[in-house]
Amino acid sequence: MKIIDRYILKRLFIMLLSVLLAFVSLYAVFDMLAESGNVGKGQYTVGTLFHYMLWRFPVYIYEIFPVAVLTASLITLTRLSAASEYVVMRACGMSMKRIVGVLTAFAVICAVGNLWVGEQLLPAAYKHSEQITYNALNNQNAVFHKDGGVWLKSGNDMAQVGSMLPNGELKDISIYHISDDFRLSGLTHAQTAHYQDNGQWQLNGINESTLTAEQVLFRQPESLIWQSNITPELLGVLVAKPQQMSSIALSKYINHLKENGQRTVSYEVAKWRKIFYPWGALAMVLIALAFTPVIARHSNMGLRIFLGMCLGVGFHFLGRFFSFYAELFHIPPFIAGAMPVVLFLALAAVATFHIQQQK
Repeated sequence: MKIIDRYILKRLFIMLLSVLLAFVSLYAVFDMLAESGNVGKGQYTVGTLFHYMLWRFPVYIYEIFPVAVLTASLITLTRLSAASEYVVMRACGMSMKRIVGVLTAFAVICAVGNLWVGEQLLPAAYKHSEQITYNALNNQNAVFHKDGGVWLKSGNDMAQVGSMLPNGELKDISIYHISDDFRLSGLTHAQTAHYQDNGQWQLNGINESTLTAEQVLFRQPESLIWQSNITPELLGVLVAKPQQMSSIALSKYINHLKENGQRTVSYEVAKWRKIFYPWGALAMVLIALAFTPVIARHSNMGLRIFLGMCLGVGFHFLGRFFSFYAELFHIPPFIAGAMPVVLFLALAAVATFHIQQQK
């Protein structure tokens, strides 16, 4: 890699870090204002709020990343143009193909980084932030599993819930019965559970073990009523939300929903969007190049930056549009997930070569 390439990449990454810091801080302020309404409820304190905010930072980074890449690229390239560095590079023989290559390298690094955040940090961040809020608001000491399950306390019972389907049905429940002298008195395992009313859950597919001083008694009733203060509303955090899962976890959950006769379109769209979303960075840098004047004094730089950022925001909302309306308009999940990136890549490619050829 030549010195000039490293120089451009260095300027791009420094600006990207600055823009991310600014955008994430702004995002955090608005999220803090929205979440501050919980302060004073249950055990939710100001310390809980800051603990919650700490775990939300990977979420902010992932969601704002394409717009941050566009903004950083626009500012960096515009500054190079304003200082006449861009025109000197072109005059010294730096081809458009080489400039696009440098920007593509920057975009690929950004895309891989954002993909890693979405696959590794994002699910954990959502899980811990929801665990903090749930425990504080409901006076619980619930422990969330990395695979989506949770441990809960209900009276003298300790319950391990494997998962909760969108229709409110619980799957794979183990209830450990604790006696008043803190001894294990029995274990009930149910394949499914349906909420009735008045704190009653109907357990189905049961294996029940009762411990006595002399022996362990087994039985397998068809159904059983479990009285608990746990409600579907409290367990709503167990309903897997597409944006909170990695693409691998989404694939497994889609299969799980299909086995239980549940609708999967929103989850399939989310899976493909997870795969394609980070690569929107490539479209963003090409759009930035298209909106960068070779000679700054001949163009309205402020207007170009504004229009470029509007396109970046448009990319964000276009992804949400296809996510929300894929099922309504019967759009195949693969197309709905890929379309925002494909459209912006096509727009960026056309704009780049059209505008740059006119300079």
